[in-house]
Amino acid sequence: MFTITKNVRISEGDKGSVFKGYALSVIVSLSFFTHGVESNNLTISAHAGHFTTPDKVPWTTTALILASIFSALIQTYCIDKWGRKFGIYVVILLQGASCIPLLLEPSEIGSIVLHVLSGMSTAGLFICIPIYIREISATTGRGTAIALVTAMTAAGYLIRFGLDGENVLYLIAAMVMVQFVSLFLVVESPSYLVKTGKIEAAIANMAKLKCLSVDDTYILNEIKLLKEESVRGKPNEQLRLLDIWTNRIWRDEMKIGLVLYTITILSGCIIFLDQEKTLVQLKTSADPERILVPICLFAGTLFCVVSVRLFERKYLLTFAYSVMVLSMGTLGVFTQADLTVTSLRWLPVAALGVLVFGYGLAWGLPTIIMVEMLNLQIRSTVLGIVYTYSQIIRLVHVLTFEYLESNIGIYTLFYMFACVNIFGAIYTISSVPNINGKSVRQIEKQMKRIPLFNL
Repeated sequence: MFTITKNVRISEGDKGSVFKGYALSVIVSLSFFTHGVESNNLTISAHAGHFTTPDKVPWTTTALILASIFSALIQTYCIDKWGRKFGIYVVILLQGASCIPLLLEPSEIGSIVLHVLSGMSTAGLFICIPIYIREISATTGRGTAIALVTAMTAAGYLIRFGLDGENVLYLIAAMVMVQFVSLFLVVESPSYLVKTGKIEAAIANMAKLKCLSVDDTYILNEIKLLKEESVRGKPNEQLRLLDIWTNRIWRDEMKIGLVLYTITILSGCIIFLDQEKTLVQLKTSADPERILVPICLFAGTLFCVVSVRLFERKYLLTFAYSVMVLSMGTLGVFTQADLTVTSLRWLPVAALGVLVFGYGLAWGLPTIIMVEMLNLQIRSTVLGIVYTYSQIIRLVHVLTFEYLESNIGIYTLFYMFACVNIFGAIYTISSVPNINGKSVRQIEKQMKRIPLFNL
């Protein structure tokens, strides 16, 4: 347990090159593009839903989520034990292995193996890579760099409109090869090296990232701040899992993660990502290729990349939830059973586009908030716990959704999901601290003052 009373000088601005940090962020984010391309061969995406959903939940969907659940904490342990670079290597290796079932004759066993490998790589993607990007990026640009992962994923979804199945396989294989080669350019995170006591290596890597001398006062001061953060998180040279829960600030940060990840899963994406299901009452389709949803999702993620540098995270997330609520209310009216839409047929289509845009904006923000809030000593552990919890919620949600849909109807579900997003907007604006441009210490000081819901 620690208290925050001592005044410590926070680093004044970012000195040295920021280009290298952005370049490495783009390089490691390529795995998310590969994941987006690969998702076109899967029965579920990184979300609770997909662009086309079957009437019954297939075994492959269950296998993918279970693989994510069981591998998440293992990969969390690995990146704490052997480093962030090792975690990235494992993700790329798993993505390469997932190409093998696609090369074989189609079979049920091969499809399940494909989904298991994809589930394992997905867990590493959403735990290791956001942490690595946060730890190598400049303070002012880390939000933009982390937000790239959602834009890369959405860009991968769009590939299905330009390439057929065989060419997609070649693209995945080529991307994996590029990622393996570019891995030689990746340097280990200085934060991880400080955490493990390798100070000299941390200084050398920080100097490489900033393109400065190892004797530069800025480099030495940055390492000093990381050491102080590490000591605050591990004052007695020992950190137990129970310490994370007994520390009130860390417990409140974990609560924020649990709530935001739950809202993301239960936001309604299991319905509205499937354009045909959402607009079924129109009886006709002006968009047979169903390109509206992927395009609007990509636009939302791009808006997040641009705006996250300019606006506070909690205001962006509150805005996104509010937009989703208004759009869901509109779609709830137009999806009522036995309703034939004869006028304003453009309105539900526009509402769906705005809804998916809002979701694209909101989707990656909980991850950005979590990796920026957490102390370097607990960053991977807490994110691994929160991600594992979110996948358990996702599995329950996916398996029970068909029963809810058949018993209460889609329009009622839209109203229910709108209520979830209303709660998300209220919780975000009242409980999430200001994060943009803040150090971990500055965020922790806010956590002492912000009254959080006692969940």
